[in-house]
Amino acid sequence: MTGVLGRVLRVIGLALLLPVLAGCDQILMRKPGRKELEGRYFLAKASAKWLVTAKRYDHIPESVITLGPGPNLVVENLPDCAIDGFGAAHGRFLSGKGEWELEKASIGYGLNFDVGEGGSLPHGHYAGPWVTLRRRVAPHELEITVGDPDSRETVRYVKARAGWSDAGTMTGTRLAK
Repeated sequence: MTGVLGRVLRVIGLALLLPVLAGCDQILMRKPGRKELEGRYFLAKASAKWLVTAKRYDHIPESVITLGPGPNLVVENLPDCAIDGFGAAHGRFLSGKGEWELEKASIGYGLNFDVGEGGSLPHGHYAGPWVTLRRRVAPHELEITVGDPDSRETVRYVKARAGWSDAGTMTGTRLAK
């Protein structure tokens, strides 16, 4: 009987541990400094491919989020599904300027964006935090939830390394017709 009870307890323990492991790139994350986060983040190749195949975008232009210097923010060609509450894609890409701030999330850290008027990205405060920081150590990645968080749909941006022009992005992608 103790053998069966031991196995049951191990299974229960593993079941409780799985959600923790799912967010392991955010658990035990130290607060990153502003200088560590500043830089250009390019749409990841896997995210560009997902936008073409799952969201049916016809063409993916170079999509970049620039943090800094200081609190300055520039968003270039963000897919419109990233701001649609249901994650619907309309084939548009949005740009804007504003400021960003780091915020402690329930697990790890995230970024809030305060976008000003004048761009195609609707002005306002994108909070929640809206952008999740991924990876416990630099270079961090930025992840934006698309639509309902329960959908588990995201687009990810990777930080450009010195000497890299596109951080492994897939630009100019066309859907095969």
